[in-house]
Amino acid sequence: MPLLRITHLAGAITQAQKEQLATELASVLLVAEIGNDNPTARSLEHIIFQEIDAKTSWFVGGKLQASVPTGGYFIFDVVYPFGAAPQAAKTQLHKDINDVVAKVLGVDGAFPNRAGDWVLINEITEGNWGVSGATVGIHDIYAATQGSTERIPYFESLLSAQKQMFDTHHYPADAPGRGK
Repeated sequence: MPLLRITHLAGAITQAQKEQLATELASVLLVAEIGNDNPTARSLEHIIFQEIDAKTSWFVGGKLQASVPTGGYFIFDVVYPFGAAPQAAKTQLHKDINDVVAKVLGVDGAFPNRAGDWVLINEITEGNWGVSGATVGIHDIYAATQGSTERIPYFESLLSAQKQMFDTHHYPADAPGRGK
């Protein structure tokens, strides 16, 4: 159930490029979050494009952009549950998003050529994701999206260690991250 908000300069990409980015990034996101791409998970995935006017609202180094540079600038805000992906999967997601952008826009994605493109992974802690009026956690999300069973030992271990830390340091029973 990942959410991807793509903030970009108005005029930097065409509608066809948006559609190609959405199509290719859909798989990349699901593999990063749940370890596989499947129709059920795709039905719960959201990719939203948000255009910003370069001449009035996008400042780089404190200055408005007089024109849109080739390929523009992008901020990719990825949202998924805490513990969904180990660091290797996050690193792969950073690379895969860059590779898709470079391919779709026909630009050199090597650093620092695309240093204006940022991928920010926002992990929602247990107890902070709501769906259909209910609080859901990573176990619920994996069940709903038919996530890869290979990831379950990772997030169970991580959540267990987090619980132990909360207990050891006497976090309140209703502290953020303790779950539902």
